Amino acid sequence: MNKLLRWKKWLAATAVVLCLLAVIGWHQSRSLQASQHYATISLLIPDGMPAHAPQVQIWSEAARERGLLLKPLAISEWMRGIHYGAPAAQQAVILPDTFHRNISDAAVQTLIDVVQAGGQAMVVQDGGMLDERGYYSKGTSRLSQMLGVRYGDYDTYKDQLSDYEEIRGAPTTMELLGIPPGRYLDAKAAAKLTAIDPEELAVDQPGFPSFIAGYTKDSQRFTVLKTDRPQGARILLQSSNGDVVASVNHWGKGQAMFINLPLTYLLQRTDGIFLHGFLAYFAQQLVQQPQLLASPDGIGALVLNWHNDDGRAIGFLHELQEAGIFDHGHQSLHFTAGPDVNQPGDGLGMDLDYNEDAQKMIQMLLSQGHSIGNHGGWIHNYFGNNASDDNADDFMPFLDLNNASVTKANHGLQPKEYSAPNGNTPLWTYDWMAEHGVQSFYTVANVGMPPTRLWLGTRQVQQSWAFPVLTYGQVASAEEASFQKIPVAEFGQWLQQVAGFIEHTRSIRLSYFHPIGAVEYLPAVKAYIDSVQACADRKQCQFISMGEAADFLSRRNQVQWSIAAEGDNDLLSASHPQSLTAMAWTVPKTKYAAVRVLAGQAQVQATDSAWLVRVQDGQELSLEMRRQK
Repeated sequence: MNKLLRWKKWLAATAVVLCLLAVIGWHQSRSLQASQHYATISLLIPDGMPAHAPQVQIWSEAARERGLLLKPLAISEWMRGIHYGAPAAQQAVILPDTFHRNISDAAVQTLIDVVQAGGQAMVVQDGGMLDERGYYSKGTSRLSQMLGVRYGDYDTYKDQLSDYEEIRGAPTTMELLGIPPGRYLDAKAAAKLTAIDPEELAVDQPGFPSFIAGYTKDSQRFTVLKTDRPQGARILLQSSNGDVVASVNHWGKGQAMFINLPLTYLLQRTDGIFLHGFLAYFAQQLVQQPQLLASPDGIGALVLNWHNDDGRAIGFLHELQEAGIFDHGHQSLHFTAGPDVNQPGDGLGMDLDYNEDAQKMIQMLLSQGHSIGNHGGWIHNYFGNNASDDNADDFMPFLDLNNASVTKANHGLQPKEYSAPNGNTPLWTYDWMAEHGVQSFYTVANVGMPPTRLWLGTRQVQQSWAFPVLTYGQVASAEEASFQKIPVAEFGQWLQQVAGFIEHTRSIRLSYFHPIGAVEYLPAVKAYIDSVQACADRKQCQFISMGEAADFLSRRNQVQWSIAAEGDNDLLSASHPQSLTAMAWTVPKTKYAAVRVLAGQAQVQATDSAWLVRVQDGQELSLEMRRQK
């Protein structure tokens, strides 16, 4: 009996040990597999945070919109994978701000060792600045040496750890970050269009001549941690008082990028151009990852969005028609249709239901292939000045009235495009758009960005695409340029710079005009459109309506793709449930010597810095990418 009992105890103990070994083996296998996903950036998130948490989704959706491969990964799981043998030199990791401040000393050392061995890392401001107990380290941040920048010195600065500063950089850097001309300004333009201190404008910093600006007269300032002036790290951006805002440092065989901006926080507050831009820079310049471009055929696209506010707009539309403005591509023209403008009963509106001239103009525009949309709520300035989050019952009926009128003029088709009067978009407006099938809308949030899914704090507007406006400091439209007494030549120079930016970045951007302002600045506007048309004739640019761009981007969202290693080559595989037609990838020449189509219908074209792959048809694509030796 005693022998039998001992035997049973031994079996039970053995079973427990085997179960533990199985669990450990499963964790090892899972962690190893998760940490060695090939050619994919790991977003390191706190243990216990789900991948569907809003802060994580902000990064995941940004990567999808930028056409990059990124995977959220719990930091302890990533560490186990490294310790179990995931190749350190193949690692590309991001330690994000705001929601991942606390990491252990062991995690810090793992990250340092990975970069030392040849991995790539991007550390965002306060990411990892606190230990697991929530304390600052003695002296500077534990990651300072790897990043080549001394920061996070709480012992010295206490609650003065950060400054609130303007940001400076070079135009070439701005373009690499996807920041368009006008969102950055030279000193002369900044003096005219912002409230930046003249003493700061006068500082001679030839490597950092341009300032980042917002869509207001106020200078745009950002929370920046105080830093030293590093000797080894390459500085991309700096604050006006010399703090490092973005830098790249070689560490061992790898590289470490430091971003001294709260990227997650900024995107949640509708300034996402920085998170998108630095994510793309890290993926393309350091990781050298192929990119799924966010424009049809990988060709830069201009969205021309016309806001027609009142009865006078139709006369100016006739002048623009005579000038040939609407002979180019597909454009988006939005109408406020009611009989009034400033107050109910003033009679200054378009009165579309009874305005035969306006109705004929819309029919002409439709025959030219342009899209017709809603410009908000029936009485333009009254809606724009008074609608708020708290008065939906009073102002939502104006959206319904406008929609009914424009639908009637649009051959009975309910418009799928929307723009807000004066840029005023109360929260309930997004619900109204979702209920009425709106697929795209103009926005003054996220200025300068390509079309995006808008985040409002932790809420994402998922039903439609937001089209941020391009700005030249506090100027976006021609009449705003007139208010600021901007010369026609200066306004036109900015538009020409935008045209070049759209071509070079192969991205979609929106410019908006009112007919009255466009007529006043007609030489500049016509030269702008002619430049884009000349670019289109070279098959390097295109005109596209908001609706067409939204349709493409929604279809692009269904693309599934990955990269796998095979000997000296990498294999890119992609699929789509309907068709990959018009999808395009760039493959960096710095990493790949050649690209060959193994399956699918696609063309490969060499550009100065990349291989451009354009899909012509089919649901599947397979590319062989031969690595440089």
